[in-house]
Amino acid sequence: MPVFSYEGFDKKGRRISGKIEAENDVSARLAIKNSGVYIKKLQQVENKRYRLRERIRKEDFALSIRELATLINSGLTLDESVSGIIMQMKEGRLRDVYKDIQKQIREGKSFSKAASNYPELFSDISLSMIRSGEASGTLGLVLQRIAEFLEESIRFRTKIIGIMTYPLMMAVVGCLVLIFVFVFVTPTITRIFTEISIKLPLPTLILIKISTFTRQYFFAIIGFIGIFFYLAKKYITSETGRGKIATLRKKIPFLGEIFFKSEIANFTGTLGTLLEGGVEILASLTIAREVLSSPDIKEQIDRVKDLISHGQSLSSALRRTTAFPYTVIQLIAAGEKSGTMPQMLMKISANFKEDVSQRATKFVIVLEPFMILFMAIVVGFVVISIMLPIFQISQSIR
Repeated sequence: MPVFSYEGFDKKGRRISGKIEAENDVSARLAIKNSGVYIKKLQQVENKRYRLRERIRKEDFALSIRELATLINSGLTLDESVSGIIMQMKEGRLRDVYKDIQKQIREGKSFSKAASNYPELFSDISLSMIRSGEASGTLGLVLQRIAEFLEESIRFRTKIIGIMTYPLMMAVVGCLVLIFVFVFVTPTITRIFTEISIKLPLPTLILIKISTFTRQYFFAIIGFIGIFFYLAKKYITSETGRGKIATLRKKIPFLGEIFFKSEIANFTGTLGTLLEGGVEILASLTIAREVLSSPDIKEQIDRVKDLISHGQSLSSALRRTTAFPYTVIQLIAAGEKSGTMPQMLMKISANFKEDVSQRATKFVIVLEPFMILFMAIVVGFVVISIMLPIFQISQSIR
């Protein structure tokens, strides 16, 4: 809803100003006049288009879902609960989203129907669980589980990003240093060598060629790198690209195991959350399948769905596949026998996520010396390329 700022005078002639939300300027003027203010100036200060482009942080959205669940579980109606979180929020797109959802709820739509208009926030996983909660009368409990699922996903993502930040920073800084050396430092030093009529060593000639090429085509190189990353990102996010990348990742030593276990962790965690939220198993498998990137595992999940539709249990259907480790299948079978399969799936997911974190940490520890060695080789090459001609000149002087 647009926001209007106003300036004017109250009944005692005192200057007054403020902001008000209204459908349009006519409604704003009427509301302000009814409050006893004589309007001198009124203007809209909110850019609705900007709000539509505003990015909503996942942490803020997860917190809003948890707060909504708390209010519903405390006995408030859905409309009162949504009003409660709207009152707590600052101006922003997330607040606008909940206002629109509340408006649709008051028009008679269900919460899941209203939320489905915002797929960038409410995923298929969340919407399926919300529908199940509405049907069973446990919406508050379901929203609490969704909040827990979102928060766990954020923690796992943050942990992996934290592990990979140091090597990425080293790579970026290393590239910037090399660009600085080739563009600014090397030309100044090697200019002396080109003016002296001596035969330059091969490393020095190579360094001069690299430096000259970098300076002459600097902007072209930057443009090429930008275009390359843009096209690469576009390809990776496509269905074909995701499949190709997933197949390639499996073949990378050590990293292939990390990516595979990450796939299993995401799949089992999503499936467990859906089942605990009351979603039927075939529908849960269909939704959980979408978090996978490996075409091979997706194909085997389709086979599992077919076997379950013919009366088999999840564990027996998974035994017919080659994607899932034996221990995972055994734990799922134990969960089926004890009636705690959703909790068992989430426990499997937590164990695999911890394993992924440990392996990623080990990978970074192993990677760091190689990165330092590479930088040392490059720096050593530059130093040798500069020092060799200096030694030649000093010997010729003697």
